[in-house]
Amino acid sequence: MKIKRHYVLFLIFLLSTFLLPPYTLEGVEEIAEVVVQRHTLLPGEHLTNVLRNTYSIPDHLIFNEYLNFIRELNPDVKDLNTMQDYQIILIPLNLPPKNKNYKIIIPQPEDVSVTIPPMPEHKKLKPPVLKPERKITLERLNISRLLKDGLAVLLEESGGTIQQEGIHEFPDFEGSQLSLDTTIYPLLQLKNNTTIILDLKNLLPPDIQEIIQSNWSNYKIIPSRNDQDVESTLDHIIKEMSFFNVIKDGEPLVRGQDVLVKIMGDWTVYPTSGTQKVLIVNLIHSPEHKAPIIIKNYLEELAIKLVDITLFEQSEDEVSSMIEYTGESAGLPKISKIDFTDKLPSVDTLLELAEQDYSKNVPISVYSRDSTGLALNITIDRTFVKNGKKHLIYLQNKSPKLLHLLTQQGFPLLRLTDKEDAVTTIKKVLDFLNIHYQSPLITFAASKTDQENKIWINIPGILFKTEGKKVLLTHLELHHKLISFLRGKGIKPTIYQ
Repeated sequence: MKIKRHYVLFLIFLLSTFLLPPYTLEGVEEIAEVVVQRHTLLPGEHLTNVLRNTYSIPDHLIFNEYLNFIRELNPDVKDLNTMQDYQIILIPLNLPPKNKNYKIIIPQPEDVSVTIPPMPEHKKLKPPVLKPERKITLERLNISRLLKDGLAVLLEESGGTIQQEGIHEFPDFEGSQLSLDTTIYPLLQLKNNTTIILDLKNLLPPDIQEIIQSNWSNYKIIPSRNDQDVESTLDHIIKEMSFFNVIKDGEPLVRGQDVLVKIMGDWTVYPTSGTQKVLIVNLIHSPEHKAPIIIKNYLEELAIKLVDITLFEQSEDEVSSMIEYTGESAGLPKISKIDFTDKLPSVDTLLELAEQDYSKNVPISVYSRDSTGLALNITIDRTFVKNGKKHLIYLQNKSPKLLHLLTQQGFPLLRLTDKEDAVTTIKKVLDFLNIHYQSPLITFAASKTDQENKIWINIPGILFKTEGKKVLLTHLELHHKLISFLRGKGIKPTIYQ
């Protein structure tokens, strides 16, 4: 009987499965899925540009919906405009349906195994042939430039002198007299009573060298070989000058407070222990690597003296053409300022700096008198057209219903508030304009080219570029020499308050 009962129950189960209509849950709301991706912000990336370029999201969705939803997904991020490099945020690939429940889906990366066939030998690149380092030897160096550019400055700082004119008489020895023509053999007379004979053309006979070194211990001859390179010769001379401290190829020197200056030196020389003064000695291989005069003057106010020793040949015409305008003879340069305490005029100035035409207090038609017989115009503080689409910026409070009507028309909207600080407003407007910018610290190379540049000026601010110019927005009252330096690089500095 028990077995028959089991058969009966099993038959009932089969009948209910195949014959009865499927069971449905009426009235149970379907939960939507929102796919979210983790994104790491790389240096120079900004959220709005990531949404545009990486995820191909149109502007009207970015500013009207996506940014608000991203704030909900990332509650730990206080301000989307001031995120740090390499910060990880959650970015939705789709928006949740309005007034419905949804769940977040974060896809996990799958392990993918890829077999890469070996590259044929004929397609492999041959390793580059490295050329041997070409050092500048004393035989090829313009001696007068070495003395004028470098050694004269170093001697002055060390308390020594240089003699390169006239005849130098040695003390009498064994009834004999020895003299040298200092135009051929310049003499460096150091503070410690040492005299260095520069035999830079290797003209001093070996017998005379031996006589000098055996009779007068305070005389030293540098160098004795034409193939000796400039760097090792200068290294020898600088060590003989008895400075307080000399660092060869050391860490960069950093000076300044709000504006930081970083300088690399072939030699970093601290003349005495009681002062902050520093000498930065560098070998300069081409005109493009020289620091501008305006930067040299600025660094001297920071107790840094640049000693550039040029190793390249140039004519007198080239020398005269390299004389740079210092920016000081015509008086202090003026600089534009933006006061963000008055929000709308400051936005106007920002739009003008970005070379964007705009209109003020424009009525935007949402309904016109057509078959409905309705007319509704919403006045917007600022409007501009970019890429064929009208963009709207507003400061006045608008009701959600009015904003919804504007959104339905496809207008990208940017809401600004009086409570926002200047940096937030600037970044929001630049993002709205789809203008790439650098922030918060901008690094400028002092020389004309980044290659072999040894001086960097770091200024806090926001740097952006339009088709016609570059603009640096900063809160600092910049030194007038830095203003001239920036303008020489084609950058318009502007102070925001």
